[in-house]
Amino acid sequence: MPAMPKREIFERIIQNITSKFPDVYAALFISPEGFPINTWGVTLERAEEISALLSALIGKTKEVICQVEEGTELQFIQIQTNKGGIRVAPQEEFILVTLTGI
Repeated sequence: MPAMPKREIFERIIQNITSKFPDVYAALFISPEGFPINTWGVTLERAEEISALLSALIGKTKEVICQVEEGTELQFIQIQTNKGGIRVAPQEEFILVTLTGI
């Protein structure tokens, strides 16, 4: 299993993201299996719920992409709602998720 990002790296990424995108109110590192590794801005219980839901979404999205365009790799998902949005950046070792407000 690949090494998981350390807390210091996660915190540096969060600082970088929030300085560029002030609407970000929460962020998570999720394992490829769908478990929260590090979180900021949400409780652990909520992070577990979000992680499970997004893991399922990513799996289904990858399936759709493979069916629609063979050989294509998922790089980023952005979901916009009337209350904010969710940005998902899957990597090999982890999935970075940010939650934004309006």
